[in-house]
Amino acid sequence: MEIWVEVKKLQGKTLKTLDRNNPFDIVDVGARKLIVKPHVRGIERGIRRQAIEGAFKELVMRGEITRADIRCRHSNFNPAYVAAILASLPNVTFSLKPIRLYYGVEGP
Repeated sequence: MEIWVEVKKLQGKTLKTLDRNNPFDIVDVGARKLIVKPHVRGIERGIRRQAIEGAFKELVMRGEITRADIRCRHSNFNPAYVAAILASLPNVTFSLKPIRLYYGVEGP
């Protein structure tokens, strides 16, 4: 799967964070980053393409990734948004408490 092609399909959609169900819009998906706009504050934030692709690559290689892994290794400031974006992709499932994403298998 070409990850950025799938991410581009999310432009204009509203997603929700996995644990708190806080809605946010995918405002724009560019070549180097995407822009999200949380409904709560309405302030746009950029997330680097590299952060999303890196987290997805780790998810595919390991078969799972936690939100803490995303925060530590890929996106310190936006792990909830990255997790929600990844969870919306084909073949990705998740579980809560702690938030854990799975690739290619059903979560527990």
